[in-house]
Amino acid sequence: MAEKDSLYYTNSGIDKTNKGDFKGAIEDFDKSLELKSDWALTYFSKAIAFHNLMRLEDAYENYTKAIECDDKMIDAYYNRAHVMLLDKNADEDILKKALSDLEKSYELDDKFVDAMYYAAVVKMKLKDYKGSVELLDKVLEIEPDAIHSRALKKLILQKYLK
Repeated sequence: MAEKDSLYYTNSGIDKTNKGDFKGAIEDFDKSLELKSDWALTYFSKAIAFHNLMRLEDAYENYTKAIECDDKMIDAYYNRAHVMLLDKNADEDILKKALSDLEKSYELDDKFVDAMYYAAVVKMKLKDYKGSVELLDKVLEIEPDAIHSRALKKLILQKYLK
């Protein structure tokens, strides 16, 4: 029987994640990382499993490791920002870190409207209303039918920038 390699365990973990077996997936990702410890996809996939289990610190740590292995991994920045934003008690520093990750996401993909929208939300929370509206305008240029972006822009203009 052929020895199982890192790719085998990563693919098995992704399959288990897709089936909702997040703990089993994490075990497979750990086996994969024992064999190949510098693969961004494995860390990213492991982070997703932790994210689904709401083990946010573990998810954050693994998204960070994925970024360390591949600093162009757009979804790792985006998802890491979401982990930070799930913290109901996120202070200004956490919001700024999340914003930085979101900005990196759409810097790497200038059409990533979801990252732009969430960055606009964070800017609003940080009371940068003008910056938020400017970003929402970019979203609406790319995707004119973006209902949430249009609604958020209207709210900011009516409530904060009268």
